[in-house]
Amino acid sequence: MSHSTSPAPGTEEWQNSLLELAQNFAPLTQAPKLIALLRQVTQPDLHALLDDIALQYREPSNERRWPLFERASAAGFSTLPGALALSQFWATGSMSPDGLEPVYPDPQMSPQILHSLLVILAIQLAENPAEGASQLIELCTKEENA
Repeated sequence: MSHSTSPAPGTEEWQNSLLELAQNFAPLTQAPKLIALLRQVTQPDLHALLDDIALQYREPSNERRWPLFERASAAGFSTLPGALALSQFWATGSMSPDGLEPVYPDPQMSPQILHSLLVILAIQLAENPAEGASQLIELCTKEENA
């Protein structure tokens, strides 16, 4: 995926660029970059949660999945790490606890929450959200073109 141009300043363009990034999110290559950036902009008390999210991306474990969801819930899904954990949770299995009939989320739920996280992050990164979106896109895709 090549993004040689920055998203235009209009809201729709930069949000669409972030939606495309969320829909094509490559967990093994892009999650570490996103998590590193989140560590820079989140409170230190949420860094352990980010570390566990990173581990879950690297080494998916169903035994770790639910406890991670519970920790993210306690931190708040409105926090950036909480939203990332929720996106990860929805992308990797049933919403039902073990022993109950599996209930799978709509496949678009994970990219939608990831998109929301990216929008909030773009707004935090730069005075102009389009510039923040460009920074995120560059960060997440720069090594793919190498």
